[in-house]
Amino acid sequence: MGLLGSVGSEMGATSQLQLPKMPKKPQAPKVPKAPQMPGGSGSASGGASEPDPDSSIEPTGAVGVARWINIGSILLVIFTVTIAISQEVGYGMPPSELGVFQRFALFGVCAAPILNLLRGMRPQHYGIALIVSLAGLFFSGKEVIEHATGQLTVDPNEVVLGRPMFEWAFATFILVILGVGIMLIWTSSWMAIDYGLVHHYGPSRTWAFASIIWLGCYILFTLVQVPVQCGWWCPADPTSSGGKGWQFTFAITNASGTDATISISAFVAIMLGIGMLSLIAGSVMNHRMISQLDGKLS
Repeated sequence: MGLLGSVGSEMGATSQLQLPKMPKKPQAPKVPKAPQMPGGSGSASGGASEPDPDSSIEPTGAVGVARWINIGSILLVIFTVTIAISQEVGYGMPPSELGVFQRFALFGVCAAPILNLLRGMRPQHYGIALIVSLAGLFFSGKEVIEHATGQLTVDPNEVVLGRPMFEWAFATFILVILGVGIMLIWTSSWMAIDYGLVHHYGPSRTWAFASIIWLGCYILFTLVQVPVQCGWWCPADPTSSGGKGWQFTFAITNASGTDATISISAFVAIMLGIGMLSLIAGSVMNHRMISQLDGKLS
């Protein structure tokens, strides 16, 4: 019995022994997700589906507001250049040497909102506006200093609302720099997926096209005006002939029989007319693009 018991206990101990398990097959490491770039083809949320590019719905409310801000910045430049050109043409005064650089700097600033509107909101587009604004700030600031030190004199006909045009240009470039800084801090306005107005239809697209066309007309006019008025090079300190341009005068009679007259420079009226034609052209372009999209979908 002792021998059998010992053999049985040994067999029981042997049965309890377990063979070593085979090691698990190593698994390949997971591929990390690519970082999502703002304004690119990825999703800012990491898992959200991409919006339909051919849609009238804005990617986010912030992007929709940013579109109108960019349109407003182009219109601000158009307003500033309208006054400058009207003063020069209306009073027979050629643009100054530094004034030409300032005007082209204003045109260059508009490259940022144009790219934002057509290709989508991008922080690098705002970087273009910052660089060009610094150049414009240099040219306008140089003219401010030279007038303050007596190197240049202010022509009475280049004064608008009590301040000369180069000071208004200096203030405009400061506003652009501050505005760009605010837009860059407002990250939700450019971090969403945005394909631009080429693929987005809505009321903002009509105004975007109109402002771009209007600005393009001003650039073409400047390329003709500067050589005609200045020749090979504009003077550093131009003077005006003092003669006013044509005026459109409107008489208004109220209920009491009192007449009031409103005079508008003919050149200002023409430039506003260009704006109206640009708005019509922008509306036509928007309508045609919607019609082409409807044809593809059908």
